[in-house]
Amino acid sequence: MDNQQKQESVKNHFEQMKALVIGTSLSGKTTIIRHLRPKSTVPILEMDEELKILNKGEYPEDIEYKLKVLTPKIIDKILNRKNIIFFTNTDYFTIDDLLTAKKKGFKIIQLELDLDQLKKRNEYRVKNEGYEDLSKWFKGMLQYQEVLRNKGIVDKIIHADQPVENIVKEIQKVLH
Repeated sequence: MDNQQKQESVKNHFEQMKALVIGTSLSGKTTIIRHLRPKSTVPILEMDEELKILNKGEYPEDIEYKLKVLTPKIIDKILNRKNIIFFTNTDYFTIDDLLTAKKKGFKIIQLELDLDQLKKRNEYRVKNEGYEDLSKWFKGMLQYQEVLRNKGIVDKIIHADQPVENIVKEIQKVLH
């Protein structure tokens, strides 16, 4: 293979880089995105940002509208991309959506945090940053993550209680 062919091969690899990164609330998705975006040539998008864009700049408060109208539009858009790293909370993508994603060449990466870590992060954010208490959602989020693992949908589990630089490196390894 000559140099031009090698360059085309590398270019095609990056054009076909597709991943869904699924993590519970408080798993560090936003922080990871901040660290990963400057290091990537691939678009890095996130569900909450996309929801705001589709809802005229406001995060949708109507849960039914968010889940039944906006979310399917975003998922369809994401699954038809040639290259993207998309970060999402649990429950937005159904099992069928994720199976479709895998058929389309997406890697499914799961950010994992145990209940104790979620509680600690939640307590800190509520006390120090004025965030809403999310603890009532933890059980459902963790169950969803377990279902994905048990169904064999996840390509890589990354423990989200390590330094963000390590998490970014692990994501990059999965994609290269």
